[in-house]
Amino acid sequence: MWGRSPLLLAVPLWMSFGSVAALAEPQICYVLDGILFLYGIILTALYCRLKLCNATEAETGTEKPKAKAEEGIYTGLTPHTTDTYETIGLKK
Repeated sequence: MWGRSPLLLAVPLWMSFGSVAALAEPQICYVLDGILFLYGIILTALYCRLKLCNATEAETGTEKPKAKAEEGIYTGLTPHTTDTYETIGLKK
């Protein structure tokens, strides 16, 4: 069946491309607007859930303990004693 003609494979592909091209510009815009609308609703719901979870943690006192000021991420780091770039002696 598959060895008969490559035309058998080309016709269904050609027909599927034609259906995509049949969408007019306003219809594509409506589809994209719908996707963006759903995306906005989902992001808003996730943001509100995050805010509500943080608010309930603050009320109940189940927050994670925060690091002290002395225990920052830069604790124990020292500056370099030598410069990375050394100047070249210029002779005139």
